[in-house]
Amino acid sequence: MRKDWKRRALLAVLAACGSILSVSAGIGQYRKQGKAEIVFIPKVYDEDNDFWMDTIHGARSAAKEFQAELTVFAPEVESDYLTQIAYIEKAIAQKPDVIAISPILYSDMTEEIEKITEAGIGLVLIDSRIDKDIEACYIGTDNINAGIALGQEMAQFVEDDTKIAVVAHVKGASTAIEREEGMRQGLGGSQRRIEEIMYCNSDYGKAYELTKEMFGRRADINMVAGLNLYSIIGAARAVDELGLGGKVKVIGFDNDKKGIQYMEEGIIDALVVQKPFNMGYLGIEAAVRVAHGEPVEKVIDSGMEVITADNIYTGENEKLLFSF
Repeated sequence: MRKDWKRRALLAVLAACGSILSVSAGIGQYRKQGKAEIVFIPKVYDEDNDFWMDTIHGARSAAKEFQAELTVFAPEVESDYLTQIAYIEKAIAQKPDVIAISPILYSDMTEEIEKITEAGIGLVLIDSRIDKDIEACYIGTDNINAGIALGQEMAQFVEDDTKIAVVAHVKGASTAIEREEGMRQGLGGSQRRIEEIMYCNSDYGKAYELTKEMFGRRADINMVAGLNLYSIIGAARAVDELGLGGKVKVIGFDNDKKGIQYMEEGIIDALVVQKPFNMGYLGIEAAVRVAHGEPVEKVIDSGMEVITADNIYTGENEKLLFSF
């Protein structure tokens, strides 16, 4: 009797162990089968651009956490939309679950991006939009509100003789369009003081040259706004080298080590700083949800802060600015 009881107990234990192993194997298989395959196509891979490197870092961190297979394709120049289109075609051919893309152009790439959804692949937009509402989710800065914040900062410095030059990045990019619109709203009646709008095609050197050339023929310009990292750093460099620091107000978007140095030196007066790590992380998290057929918010605001010399080293701002 005792032997039969021991035998039955042993069989029960073995059966339980077998069930546990079976469940564990099943979970492992589910994870393997359910591993989302995602391609991320940012605007640029540029190690000198902290914004995009932080965005890519955030994307990779999310992929690791959510056990997704992430491939990153990116042009070497932010204005190179033809290479970005080629990467879209390459990504579609790989048939991933989701393609996350930061489109360089608002309108002129829509037809190519539509091919993603036509191929039955999920679409997530990060940082920038297109002119058709076909994405499962958009993650990025609310560029209208960020532009308004920029304009309001500029308005604080407006005087009777203020004349403004704007250095934008890529003409036709949704971020350039929306930030300018918001900036004008923030400036209110002072938007009439905008005398020049230049496009640097997201090139530090071109932003510098355009700004320097502009001051050569427009010595009366006394405020400069830069609408992305390339724009503001190039413009600030020109202001610095021309000895106009403190005489010309400089306000812009984004930050890097040089931008913080310019703010400490009084060359840059204020920056609207986005949260690129958040943007990349939340973008890939949303892509994983789309891949698994889970609900996802249509629009996710990744946030922004206005940074001045007065708050540069306070609390969360220091963590945001010195992520590099």
